[in-house]
Amino acid sequence: MQQDRSQPVTPSAAEAKTNVHLPLAGVRVLDLTMNIAGPYAAMILADLGADVLKIERPGGDDARRMVPRHDNGSAYFYAINRNKTAAQIDLRTSDGQAAFADELRVCDVLLTNLRPATLRRLGIDAGKLRKTYPQLIYADISAYGTRGDESDRPGYDMVLQARSGIMSINGNADGPPARVGVSVLDMGSGLWIAVGIIAALYDRAHTGLGGRISTSLLEVGAGLMAYDIAAYQLTGEIPQRRGSGHPSFGPYGVFATKDGLLAIGVGSDGIFARLAAAVGAPGWSTDPRFATNADRMTHSAELRDELEGRLAARTAREWVPALTCADVPADVVADTAGILTDPQLEKLGAWLDLCVGDRNPRPLRVPAIPLRLDGARPPLRLPVPEPPGPDTAARVRGTGP
Repeated sequence: MQQDRSQPVTPSAAEAKTNVHLPLAGVRVLDLTMNIAGPYAAMILADLGADVLKIERPGGDDARRMVPRHDNGSAYFYAINRNKTAAQIDLRTSDGQAAFADELRVCDVLLTNLRPATLRRLGIDAGKLRKTYPQLIYADISAYGTRGDESDRPGYDMVLQARSGIMSINGNADGPPARVGVSVLDMGSGLWIAVGIIAALYDRAHTGLGGRISTSLLEVGAGLMAYDIAAYQLTGEIPQRRGSGHPSFGPYGVFATKDGLLAIGVGSDGIFARLAAAVGAPGWSTDPRFATNADRMTHSAELRDELEGRLAARTAREWVPALTCADVPADVVADTAGILTDPQLEKLGAWLDLCVGDRNPRPLRVPAIPLRLDGARPPLRLPVPEPPGPDTAARVRGTGP
């Protein structure tokens, strides 16, 4: 049965056990989102202690059906929906609308990533809700924003990576534009709306009033393009695809070694001098082709050839301690299996261990939010919710069995 959300929220057993003070404990969030961006934002709030009720329409969150799947969920769903409870509410029905209204009376935050047109069809209007519930914080994520002629356009992460210019600078110079491999705009939008919600909660503590918090994938994408946009205005040159390289300093990127690839970042002449000495070529720091950052950018192809010639003497893993001793930022190019067994992440306590699935439970390790609160990681308080049944709306309203 769903918890009685009309009563004050108390710290969970997991919170008490770990003695972690969760700053959002007692904040109630009504999570009317699906897929990635909104659920990720709600998970951040939940990890920080908020009481998050995830509302799923009949048929459930689309992310449950993404692959790879396990039982009633998927890798995508399991990764970003912990520490929440769930209920099924059909907002197209009068009963669903009544259940939704009951929840609004006791919630602090309404979070949605439904399209503006969909919200209008469902009778959900930010202005009207804020008049009815003046303490409500109404937070929404959209693809193209809530204003202008394009506000009702559909959009996914990749589509907005294209529109915002990110794809134009991502990928190898001799290849087509490429999507950043992770859902950078979905998760970035989720992070920004969570920041906005926390700011609104802080403001409400002083004013007693809620507010509307909005972001969009397009705006987040434009924000991530900040220095490329500035560079274009200063030079008149449109930034191009550069693989793992950087347009402003170098050598910076992935370089071949005896057995594989090594990531090296050089952001100053001092670091370059240390790199040159570490690879046995101290004369590079006074070579007119490489002495300054501007020189190195002009002669980047020559520098790459000479650097890889030196790096070919050792394996990537042999170079890491040598360059680290020289105080040069460098590391191996890890794959996903390598990340899961990374000893530094283990020492940081960067993981949460879930048990997912109902018919066939199995362990699943996922990244915790990358925050420590007074040295402690926010704990796993609630498992990822299984698909809620059609009767959960009545139970949420306190009228069901």
